[in-house]
This record gives sequence, C-alpha cells and structure tokens, in this order.
Amino acid sequence: MTGEGMERTKKVEFPFHYSRDKALVHIVAKISDSPGTLARLTTALGARLNLVGTTSYRLTEDTAIFSGFAEVIDGTDNSDDVQEIASSTKGVIECKVWESQNGLLVDKFHTGLESGMGEPFIMLSTAGLSQTFNKVVKTFGSGGETLLYLQGKDFGMARFEVYKELFGPTPWQRMNEIAHIYAALGYGEFSIAREDSGKTLRLTSKDCFECSAVKGNGRTCAFVRGLLVGTFTAVFGSEFKGEETECKLKGSKACEFILTPVSK
Repeated sequence: MTGEGMERTKKVEFPFHYSRDKALVHIVAKISDSPGTLARLTTALGARLNLVGTTSYRLTEDTAIFSGFAEVIDGTDNSDDVQEIASSTKGVIECKVWESQNGLLVDKFHTGLESGMGEPFIMLSTAGLSQTFNKVVKTFGSGGETLLYLQGKDFGMARFEVYKELFGPTPWQRMNEIAHIYAALGYGEFSIAREDSGKTLRLTSKDCFECSAVKGNGRTCAFVRGLLVGTFTAVFGSEFKGEETECKLKGSKACEFILTPVSK
C-alpha cells in the first residue's frame, strides 16, 4: 500500500499564522481544475516564497481554490509582487493576496469549514469540549450523562447516515474504514474487533476525546458511547446498544466499549 509505514499525524488547519519578524502573505487563487494548474502555481510561488500551509479544493466542475500561507524569502517582495507571480501563472483565473500585520496573518477569505460532503463545521478545541461535557455531568449528574449519551447517539446517526450507502451491503467488512474516519475527524484512534461469532463489537481507544482534558472522576464517556451506538445503528440500519466497560475517567489505560445489536 502506498504510504504504508508513514506515521499518522494530525492535520493542521490554518485560520491564522504567526511568525515573528517574518514578512507573511496569504494567497488565495481561483484556478482552472485541470491537470498541471496547481503544480504550476505552487512551483511559481515556491521560487519566491516559503509555503508553510496550503490547501486546495474543488469549487465547481471546472474550477478550484488554492489557499496558501507563506513567508516571503526575499524581503523586498510585497503583496503586489506575489499577486503578479500568481496571476501570470497559466490556469489562474483570479487571485487575491493579503499581507501580515506585525507577524500575525489571519485568513480573511474563508468564513468557516465545510466537509467534502458539504456539512458546515466550526473549530472547537478538544480540551474545551471535554471540559464542557464534564461540567454538564457535574451540574446535572446522571441526567447529564443521559443527555450526553442521547446527543451523541443523535449526532452519530446524523453524521454517519451518509456512509450507509457508501459502505454498501456488507458494512461488517468495512470496520477499519469506520475507525479511520473517527481518527481523521479527531474523535480518537479506535481499534474495532468482532467477537461472539461476529455478534459483538469491541471498540478500544487510548485517546478518546471526551476524557482527554478531564481527570478521573468516576463518570464515563457518555457522549462517545452514544456516538458509537448512533454510528453503527446508522451504518447497519438496525438498532445497537452500547456499554463502556473500561474508561480512563475511572483509571483505566484505555476506554473500551461493547456494542451489540438489539434483538427484535
């Protein structure tokens, strides 16, 4: 498999970039979505800039967006120079360049995040979300855990309903892909094992996000338990129930969840 052996890592988003005493620019270009255009643009910019964070995505069937944060190598270049380089590149339709203010460069083009399936997102820190969930339980007790579980289940069902069709008629064979989706979305890296002749799923995570910023206090990861139940209920089209048998909040080294189908 191409890329096998490379260590997995977190994806870095660039809503802003800071580099003291460096001239910074943010380049956003609308380009032709045709072979070679992106390569030509990054090559042209790379000759004069140190690109520190870039992304590109399709805008329409024929066009795409390139967005890049960069440090100016030659201190004499300014935003007009960079815009001229980008605009003169074959395949670039239009371009805008912003300069830094005192080493801080904020993305003034994008207004939020969107998944490849068109879902709007906002950025929340894992620690902040973990602490918020903990305050819900401290305030409402077992009722708070129930609330988090139900919210997690609803979220999982809504978020993963689209994958039911993508996974096809044999989702039992796609467990690794579900685990990769969790990791890519920042929910934590889960191992998924089928037990009891395939009737039971055991999911284990050493970096479950719900307890990542909270010390052991006896509660469990109710939201994530609901998330897992909602995920597999949506993907398989039948109801699951879940139990958290081990939790880092109770002193375990990992969080462990057991999912089983609900008999009808």
